[in-house]
Amino acid sequence: KNTMSRVVCPLILLLTGLLALVTCPHSKVEESFNLQATHDIFYHGVGPAWRSAIAQQKSESCSEVDDESSDVCNEVTANADLPYDHLQFPGVVARTFTGAFVLSSIARIISVIVPKSIFDLPSHPMAVQFLIRFELLILSWLAHVRLASSLEGYFAKNKQVKTPQFIFGYYLLITASQFHIPFYSSRLLPNTFALLLTTHAYAEWFNGRPDRTAIYLVFTTAIFRCDVLLLLFTVGLTMLIRRELRIVQAVTIGIVTGIIGVLITAPLDSVLWQRMVRPEFEVWWFNAVDNRSSEWGVMPFHWYFSNALPKGLSLSMFLVPLAFLNLIGWTKEKPNNNTVIDHTLLQFFISTFGFVVLYSFLPHKEMRFIFPALPMFNACAAYGLSKLHAIAVTARKGSGMSFISKGLYFCGLMAVVITMIGSLLFLRLSMENYPGGAAVEHLKNHFEAATEIITQQAPKWEDVHVHIDVA
Repeated sequence: KNTMSRVVCPLILLLTGLLALVTCPHSKVEESFNLQATHDIFYHGVGPAWRSAIAQQKSESCSEVDDESSDVCNEVTANADLPYDHLQFPGVVARTFTGAFVLSSIARIISVIVPKSIFDLPSHPMAVQFLIRFELLILSWLAHVRLASSLEGYFAKNKQVKTPQFIFGYYLLITASQFHIPFYSSRLLPNTFALLLTTHAYAEWFNGRPDRTAIYLVFTTAIFRCDVLLLLFTVGLTMLIRRELRIVQAVTIGIVTGIIGVLITAPLDSVLWQRMVRPEFEVWWFNAVDNRSSEWGVMPFHWYFSNALPKGLSLSMFLVPLAFLNLIGWTKEKPNNNTVIDHTLLQFFISTFGFVVLYSFLPHKEMRFIFPALPMFNACAAYGLSKLHAIAVTARKGSGMSFISKGLYFCGLMAVVITMIGSLLFLRLSMENYPGGAAVEHLKNHFEAATEIITQQAPKWEDVHVHIDVA
């Protein structure tokens, strides 16, 4: 049965993510930067931006050249006209191209490997978009499978607590039953890239490698989401208190990883933005110093706990407290050392809980901001469900305790099932939540049908221009 769960549960998580990808192919404004960036890098590469950067260097020297060279200067400057969406519509703050570059590069490799006689990928932009989002889905899925395996291994190495049965499968099943992680695993949000890396960070922490956990969190903070700094603080503080890291070691990891991350990504970002830029520093300044994120709305301090987490975890949130209760017959400790509290996952949970508390001080709040907290909450929920499973199996048959324990286990399973039903309902509603994408798709189908009736030929899309005004 355990072997079966190791196959079925990962497959369920993958299928729920794939279902969201197929049924909701359109995107919203939060995804627009990475969506356009992956498109532009796939079709145009980095070459035009690099040549433009060189041209700008030459044009700067034109001011020191006499008038006889003005034609050359004008010609060089004209070459700086680039086919990148982000230069025409830069958005509020700059974002990194690191994630978009990786995904589009993989897609370009696939387009080279697959013969055009079989399928000409570049001539099908929607197929390119699907492929890139599918790549992100697979990377996210692998991260959660790795975390589930690390969680299981953590308990196997813990000599004071019984190894919970099916905790690998329960983590993946609980994650699959919820709406947000499967749905956003293929969405090109900076938050999704950050969630992917923080999931690996948790896996390293469960594997007993806190230094690698810190490296993942520092890199994520420096490159994808500066707000992960709050999680880095709570996790790092826990590691220092528990002496998993020394202060000198922690500072060294922070400085070295931060510098390496900037050195790796700054050249790419600066070339594509056509200026020296550190995207996440600009984001941090915008949110923390200028506090302009409040222009997009404010929520009360308790919103993450009263609204976001209940919505994100759904009924599986009732399984989380069970991770910290020492249920009958669970610990291997002696009776005289019996305690009500199970500390096995407490340090991990407190760090994540503290991250949400600190984030609550920022007035502008969104569900996606606390995505990094969800995997750890789900790990605790999986531990709680594993406990219900254990006491249901070990209770003496025919006793009152057997009836109660099996009833509790059944309630735990039903919480997961009802959560999944609710998530499917949310997914169905989300299909109607992209009117702009549906309108463009309808226009495309209408134009294709009308063109074929009039000209008996397929439309030449390079001659088609659509103006979309603001509402």
